[in-house]
Amino acid sequence: MKKIIKCFLILLFGIGTILLSIKLEIINAAENYPYNGMTTGDSLVVHNKANTNSNSAVTELAFGTGVKVTGKSGNMYKITYDTNKTGYVSANYVINVDAGKRTTNVSGIETYDNYCNSLISKGFDRSYCQYLYHLHSKYPNWEFKADVLEYTLDEATAEEEGKVVLQTKNSNYWLNGKYIEGDYYYINQAVIASFMDPRNSLYESLIFQFLDLESSKNISNDNALKKIAGSGNLSKYFDEFEKAAVTVSINPVHIMARSEQEGANKSNYGAITGLYTTSTGRKSAQGYSLDGYYNFYNIGSYTDSNYDYTVQRGLAYAAGFLESNSCIVKNSNGKYEYSTSKCEQLSYNRPWNTPEKAIIGGAEFIANDYVRKGQDTLYYQKFNVSTYSSYTDFSHQYMTNIHAPVNEGGRIYEAYKAGNLLNSKFTFIIPVYKNMSPDVSEPVDKSSNSRLSSISIDGKAISDFDAVRVEYTYNAITSANSIKVEAKTEDSKASVSGTGTYNFTSDGTVKVTLTVTAEDGSKTVYVVDIKKVVPSESITVNDVVSKMGVKVDGSIMYGISPGTEVSTLVKTVTSNKGQASVVNSSNKSKTTGALASGDKITISGTNEKKVYTIAVRGDVNGDGAVKINDLILVQSHILNKGKLTGYKLYAGDTNYDGAVKINDLIMIQSQILGKLNL
Repeated sequence: MKKIIKCFLILLFGIGTILLSIKLEIINAAENYPYNGMTTGDSLVVHNKANTNSNSAVTELAFGTGVKVTGKSGNMYKITYDTNKTGYVSANYVINVDAGKRTTNVSGIETYDNYCNSLISKGFDRSYCQYLYHLHSKYPNWEFKADVLEYTLDEATAEEEGKVVLQTKNSNYWLNGKYIEGDYYYINQAVIASFMDPRNSLYESLIFQFLDLESSKNISNDNALKKIAGSGNLSKYFDEFEKAAVTVSINPVHIMARSEQEGANKSNYGAITGLYTTSTGRKSAQGYSLDGYYNFYNIGSYTDSNYDYTVQRGLAYAAGFLESNSCIVKNSNGKYEYSTSKCEQLSYNRPWNTPEKAIIGGAEFIANDYVRKGQDTLYYQKFNVSTYSSYTDFSHQYMTNIHAPVNEGGRIYEAYKAGNLLNSKFTFIIPVYKNMSPDVSEPVDKSSNSRLSSISIDGKAISDFDAVRVEYTYNAITSANSIKVEAKTEDSKASVSGTGTYNFTSDGTVKVTLTVTAEDGSKTVYVVDIKKVVPSESITVNDVVSKMGVKVDGSIMYGISPGTEVSTLVKTVTSNKGQASVVNSSNKSKTTGALASGDKITISGTNEKKVYTIAVRGDVNGDGAVKINDLILVQSHILNKGKLTGYKLYAGDTNYDGAVKINDLIMIQSQILGKLNL
């Protein structure tokens, strides 16, 4: 008996040893360092220690940055990045690139070469094969469709510059340092490319930004929706989302993920509380309360000349306060007021004065304006490059946050995973850019700042210098035959060429070209046309203004037609030997586009300068165009409901008789109807 027990124990020990070795082998395989990884967070914080204390933060790495994962401590990966720098990042936002690719044959699946050739025959670039074969071997029901584009990735990313933002403190990623809000900045082309290169998202947890939302509209279940909402605010509205999906024939997982992405899962989010005006004091542009209105998808939520806050404008859209003059009615007292019930053809069942109407109406907007107009993936809703989109390329883009399709696609993936639906017959529409490089795009963590901070002529700084303005005309008061040009860069890591001493030509001019090269190699070229002015030929501001063909009253400059370009007015000044710069009503430099009422122009003569506030004829509200809102403001002034003052009064006085009357109203109306050019 003892011998039997001993043999049993030996056998048990042997089995245990085998099991232990198998377990260790599995662990070692999972933790087989080092391996190639890629960051998947929008701006993943790198720490110098294996913790997340803010004081240990070193830098931020944008989505798509290649890293080498060398170890793990808790939930932090130790990584090497930028060739030889080391740090720690959250393990939740790093993908194992090596594990996400496959070129060896899988049993029961067609060979890699055969599958790759079939992908190429559909229009895919060969560089897609290793990613899609890996996914195909795991999910044979998934179908991948290539949308072959007429743009190179470089051309597409250049178009997106100035249209997309990223929440990042890494100044190496910023485009001209243009700050939006909440640490959001416009970002440079190299960073945009890392998000737009489809190959950076051909992994199981990232590919759902390419999901065909139209063909997948019937793939859903309660567990999937519950995964998105959790115990948040949206958990109260399952019936409404499911009703919306049936009513407008749209994927319920898509619209709930969109609503969650936009903040509606938080019960205190201003767009869905119904008490926005009570909480914030902010009303519509016409002064009406925004209480009682809802916007679950932030449709129409962006700032403009009438709205300083995105939610504020979105609720004005939800209420119908952005609609035409048909909404203005005369009440029983003979006064004009806004009535949404009288608005003609308010789209998408607005006003959205209940959560249900907002959820269903907003879903109809997304379905009709995006999914059924060729923007039927999250990627195409963000980057409108689809070959079958109904809209002009690079326009009609739902969100400005560049990480939105990755983030929202991740929510959809997790929802389908929770619903045990990943083996469904999904179709993914994946863009293929022209002449794709075999290497995937990575953000460059080097400064792209190629701006100057100042330009000096003979030791005197150009007074109206602006880093984003690259062309200048400068009148140099001197009797010398040469002039010294100096420049300073904003970034100490940038260099500038073209400075030095220049001789005037026989006609007393010289053209100087300054080239600034940033750390990452990007360049900005500044051009300064210098005109020699001997002291006896000094120019006054009045000399310049008197030849401009405008009207001036004190500090107001008016008599300017709508649509007049900034550059046109500036050239008028410089052609009369003055210098000029323009800022908008927020005192931010304005070098392009149409002038708007409220803009300010600084005009410099030889020894003086003056600032004028611009009043564009008919543009009363200062948005740079003559539209129905200007008519309403003039109408209110005439009816003594809201008086126009300052530059607005000059903009409304279209016939220049010193007052705003019915004749001005008629002229503005004629401009709107295309019967008159003010």
